[in-house]
Amino acid sequence: MSKIEISRHHQLSDQDRASALDDLSAFLQELGADVVATGDQLTFEGRGYKGTVSVSPELAEGSISLGLLARPFKRQLEQAIHEHLEARLAAP
Repeated sequence: MSKIEISRHHQLSDQDRASALDDLSAFLQELGADVVATGDQLTFEGRGYKGTVSVSPELAEGSISLGLLARPFKRQLEQAIHEHLEARLAAP
């Protein structure tokens, strides 16, 4: 499997971190993923991908494994993830 690894520092408040995880969970569920939330971490699995994302104080981290069908789109997916992180984790 091909992997996308993400690590980004942030300055979100506890409330903003919880909101970001809720938004991500809702988005992943819209894509058809099964999502399990545990504290500040989401574990998810959908058709052709699975991973974990955590948003702890000061650091957002994630690891996403792409299946065979998603591999050709790794570059585009990684770019979209980084653009979304820039917008979501930017200082207020």
